[in-house]
Amino acid sequence: MRRLLVMFALATLAACGENSSTGPVTVNLVGSWKLQSVNGTALPFSQTTSTGKYEIFDGSADIQGSGAYTINLTTRTTTGTSSSIFILTTFGTVDISTGLVIFRRQDIPNDPGTTATLTADSFSLTQNGYTLVFVKT
Repeated sequence: MRRLLVMFALATLAACGENSSTGPVTVNLVGSWKLQSVNGTALPFSQTTSTGKYEIFDGSADIQGSGAYTINLTTRTTTGTSSSIFILTTFGTVDISTGLVIFRRQDIPNDPGTTATLTADSFSLTQNGYTLVFVKT
């Protein structure tokens, strides 16, 4: 019964907070999402580190009606003249409760979750210190 309730909630809507001018925000979370920005910067995102350069140049999120999600980020780390490309994958479940949308990672034991912020056509969350904004594809 709980699984059916989660599927219904994710497939139909997620009301999360209020927009000061229009009231509650309603978003259908189920589906494919494309990474639009990182820390308020359009892609590709680039950050100089103490050892070189870190970039995020692509990303996606897939949210299933069952409440499962997967986020993939394509990154590049450059140290000196050496460069490595990685696809970072996180996955878990999306929980809608008390008016909040919470992403809980399965690779972190007892993850308290990350609360997503919703707009009519996007969601954002902070993962590993980076604020990621996704738009529906």
